[in-house]
Amino acid sequence: MRNRKKHEPKRSKLFFVPMVARTYRAHDPLVSDGLGCMKSQVPEMREAIRKRNIKGVLVRNNGQLEITSRRGRKEVGEMRPIPLRDEDGGWSD
Repeated sequence: MRNRKKHEPKRSKLFFVPMVARTYRAHDPLVSDGLGCMKSQVPEMREAIRKRNIKGVLVRNNGQLEITSRRGRKEVGEMRPIPLRDEDGGWSD
């Protein structure tokens, strides 16, 4: 943390802005390139999501994922060959 001047009050962790939105819904989905796939892999990715019955995740034609569920985000990360640990992907949705 940077050095603060004497007249600045000490900051609490509660006042920091989170790095990502923790809520996303059908009207305001999270669009992810990182969890997505290449255009040539779109049919395969859609099939894998359907087989695992993952809800709240849509694969766009360009390979991006449109995510409306934190649980779906977590499950897609776990289905990767090298599982992705996602601190913002929750189980409560």
